[in-house]
Amino acid sequence: TLVVSFPDSFIVVGPSKPVVTYVGEDVVLPASLSPALNSEAFQVRWFTTDIGSPELLYINYRIRQQSDTRRTLSIDNLKNGNVSLIIRNVRVSDDHLYRCLVYSGQRDEETQVSLTVEVLGAQPSISMSSTEGQKTRLECSTEKWNPQPEVTWRDMNGADVTSQSTIKSEQDSEGLLRVSSVLLVKEEYNVFSCLMRSKTHTSSPHFAGFSPGVSGWLVAFCVLLALCLLATPLLLFINNSSLYSFLSSIETNTRYDSIDPYLIVSEDGKEVRDTDTWQRGTDNPKRFGHSVIVLAREGFTSGRHYWEVEVGGKTKWTLGVARESVNRKGEITLSPYNGYWTVCLRNENEYEANTDCPLHLPLRVKPQTVGVFLDYDEGQVSFYNAQSRSHLYTFTDSFTEPLYPFFSPELNDGGKNAAPLVICPLRTH
Repeated sequence: TLVVSFPDSFIVVGPSKPVVTYVGEDVVLPASLSPALNSEAFQVRWFTTDIGSPELLYINYRIRQQSDTRRTLSIDNLKNGNVSLIIRNVRVSDDHLYRCLVYSGQRDEETQVSLTVEVLGAQPSISMSSTEGQKTRLECSTEKWNPQPEVTWRDMNGADVTSQSTIKSEQDSEGLLRVSSVLLVKEEYNVFSCLMRSKTHTSSPHFAGFSPGVSGWLVAFCVLLALCLLATPLLLFINNSSLYSFLSSIETNTRYDSIDPYLIVSEDGKEVRDTDTWQRGTDNPKRFGHSVIVLAREGFTSGRHYWEVEVGGKTKWTLGVARESVNRKGEITLSPYNGYWTVCLRNENEYEANTDCPLHLPLRVKPQTVGVFLDYDEGQVSFYNAQSRSHLYTFTDSFTEPLYPFFSPELNDGGKNAAPLVICPLRTH
């Protein structure tokens, strides 16, 4: 006779904060027993609103019920008390408060896990119309968001005028939000900016700027994807060229192997490539001795900064940031431990985050332009597909010295990888 003994006491522990993920990614809703008991013989029920219609039911040593085949759990980890729910290829409809109920045969305990499925919406635009009372109606609108973004309006002096605005949102057929914010302004103001950013993630704000003419209030607005949060958004519109001129004064790589070419930087400083043209140059400690790498001369010690790099047509590349004190001679291993926070493409379609143990990134869409977002103070380096506005990977670390934008077009490979890396201007309309 098989005798199964059950513990007198345990609890189910979930995360203290909501779990945030993006559409198309795989996510784990963490839950575990404390103490870490073997739960292979327990019943594990994950559900949202109806306990009788579980998202997943594990009982009698098997998964007996799933609302969707994308939902599963790791049976091998049950012996360690890990009862986490795994959801693959996340959809907006997966955005719920989940409950995990564990029954031992004598007692049951549960925890809750909130999942937020984030969709970074379209770039906002501002339209203008007249109203009665000598005021002008500015409407900042966007679509395809989840959850609803925070909206901030500022005037020409950088003052927050959001309290004077109204906001409304409605769901489309996909469950995503159309968001509109209206600001009524007087004629003495001449520049306004509208910022939309995620409530749940520190990156990916979207700016729209409006600048009416002195006479006739002519519309001359620009829409700008801008992850660089400055004190006044107006400065971003005026000086956005600084965000794509990192290579204007770079430390060019000098190669000493006569078989391999040097890196060539375009005259305007926006393109870098590895070619078959040999360039003479004097050595100095800041040059990379045997690696196809360039760094921007200007580094960052605080704030948020964003730039985009065109990578289309290349079979391999590496992008990110590097610590000022990194080793630049001899063999270089790209990892946070060594002062490099980078992602790369290899063999045309193999993407990796260069963590201390390289991490494969299963991307469904091949990026043509990659956005790099550095939040120095929060200790984050994030990478995005700039066209689809989808998240690729985020490093989280602590930064204590200047960080420099890092570019590697990789070897020419007999012309197969001859296309340059191109620093892109931030897009305007």
